[in-house]
Amino acid sequence: MGTPKVKLSDGLYFGAKAAEQEEKIRRALRKGAWFPGLFLITYPLNEAEQLDIIEAKYLRNDIILRTLPPVVGLAVGKREAYEVIAKIAHDTFQATGACDMKSYLRQTDAAGMRPSGRNIS
Repeated sequence: MGTPKVKLSDGLYFGAKAAEQEEKIRRALRKGAWFPGLFLITYPLNEAEQLDIIEAKYLRNDIILRTLPPVVGLAVGKREAYEVIAKIAHDTFQATGACDMKSYLRQTDAAGMRPSGRNIS
């Protein structure tokens, strides 16, 4: 079956620090290496939540890696992860007038409407 891989969304959101290290982060995720302080923003595992935040160090656990939903954002540090989620919420509200982030992200991913590598400042 092979080693499970992290699935990255096409229109990935990056925190400011994560954007500076984008290539290093992508390389680490491809290799399955641990990137210190990296947080992943993912679709939720249950329908009651909007988004989940998981620290990348937990990706060493195969069960977590196999059940990890697609990643929609990357941040260095938990504070930056919250900033990325705030940016996603803002974009969602601007585009839809509501704050259903997971529906907005799924629709824009499916339609290819979100530009890849969207950074926040």
